[in-house]
Order: sequence, then structure tokens, then C-alpha cells
Amino acid sequence: MEFVASYSWALIALLVFVLITLLQSALVGAKKAEAKLPAGSQPGSDYGDALYRFNRSHQNAVENASLITIALVACILAGVSPWWVNLLMVLFLVFRLIHSITLAQNIGAEVRGPRTFAYVASWAVNVVLAIMAIVALL
Repeated sequence: MEFVASYSWALIALLVFVLITLLQSALVGAKKAEAKLPAGSQPGSDYGDALYRFNRSHQNAVENASLITIALVACILAGVSPWWVNLLMVLFLVFRLIHSITLAQNIGAEVRGPRTFAYVASWAVNVVLAIMAIVALL
């Protein structure tokens, strides 16, 4: 247990990300019901529509959840430096929060704005974690 405990900040960051994604799911479901959209349907592709932005934010979080989880678990199993893994996972969470907020609130430009920066930064964290795990395993 002590081995895993050294990655506690990384695991907490991942679990907070999971909770945020679940909260987004509930909010999107409620907003879809309010808009009388049938279950499983998607709102129209219009960044001016808050429901579309909330839905995209949730979908993007779901798309990224498995990838970051795999990279984190690989880092833990490979014994990558807990200091770096904890730092990177907390940064991942911060970038994902920025991404979700800027998308949901329609802050900045649709392309090359703060949302794009936050997405690319969280993507880069995932890449770095995956590479660190691979290097540790070699």
C-alpha cells in the first residue's frame, strides 16, 4: 500500500477528473431532458448553443478518461518517479478544468484560444506520462 500511497496526488487528481466527468454527465442529461431531446441524441453543432458546448465538454472528457488512466496506471506499475507523476497528473487536472470551463462558458476563440491551449497541454501531459512509463519499462 505504501508504494501506491506515494502516487496519492496523482490518483486523487484522476478521481477528481472522474467526478467532474460524472457531474458533467448529469448536467448534460438534465439539459437534454429540458430541451426535450430523445435519449442518445446529440444537440446541433452550434458553439452558440450552451447545450452543445456542455455536451462537447462531457464527450471530450469521456474520450480522454481512458487514455490518462492507462498512462497513469502504466507509470505506477513501472515505478516512474512519484514526484513527476503526481505533478503531471495535477497539471492534467488543472488543464482539463480550464478546458471544461472555457468550453462550457464559451470563453475565447473556438480555435487557438484558451480551450485549445488547455486541450493541447492536457494532451501533452498524457504523452509525457506514456513516454515516461515506456522508458521506465525498457
